[in-house]
Amino acid sequence: MRSPHPALHALHVALDALPPPHSRQGPALGNWRWTVRQRLAGVRSLLLNETDTYGPAWRAPEGAGLLDARNTLLERVRVYDTLVLQSPEPDVVRRDLMRLLIDVDNHTVRVRDALAASPPA
Repeated sequence: MRSPHPALHALHVALDALPPPHSRQGPALGNWRWTVRQRLAGVRSLLLNETDTYGPAWRAPEGAGLLDARNTLLERVRVYDTLVLQSPEPDVVRRDLMRLLIDVDNHTVRVRDALAASPPA
């Protein structure tokens, strides 16, 4: 996934750096978990800043449901913020976060499209 959003790309790169199963003892896995959590914070910021960046799109008819979708994505980010550090199954966390990345990327496209369709202020 090559997203135009640096935060999404950074998380994708971090997720791809999951150590292989034979080297998940000691600091390697802990470092991966911490890096993923830091990159997840960038995704959270991206979502939180949408209301400032795309203000008119939230009020346009084309933007109906975008705020709810964003809040759902933020809740998923919040859940994984803790889970990435605690889960005994990093492969499952990685898979789920890859799905979240796709969903956030699709959401940003919908927001951008709604902004383009809304009348100028």
